[in-house]
Amino acid sequence: MKADHIEYKDIIKKLLEKTRQGRVEWTSEVGRNSFRSTIGAPENRNALAARAGISRPNEEEKNFSFTVTTSRADDSCPTLIMLDHGNNEIFRVMSNDLPTSPEEEEVSQMIDEIYELARRQALKIDQKLEWASTLLDRV
Repeated sequence: MKADHIEYKDIIKKLLEKTRQGRVEWTSEVGRNSFRSTIGAPENRNALAARAGISRPNEEEKNFSFTVTTSRADDSCPTLIMLDHGNNEIFRVMSNDLPTSPEEEEVSQMIDEIYELARRQALKIDQKLEWASTLLDRV
């Protein structure tokens, strides 16, 4: 992780807090080992504005998406990517399993936790474990 990635620490921290609270919804539509969340104006707001004849040209600029992904089979070293409404990359921060500073270690740990929480939520892991347990009780 480059030292300049520390500037994104506050955004990463807020994303982690909201994910912990269940206020950020993650989906697995991106692909294997990748999870996405869109933050901003609800999708139906544009439909309502169109029906009402209200135009808010800057409203869509307030939409952002976060993708947390890993290309490794063991889910190590996830990468967090922030995109704007036009899919322009705002930042990309990779977790580092060998951090060189306490701040880098903190950011890496936050990205690791976001990845695990997003994975569990998007794949409905807790629900599936409960179902498996129930089924095993019946065997």
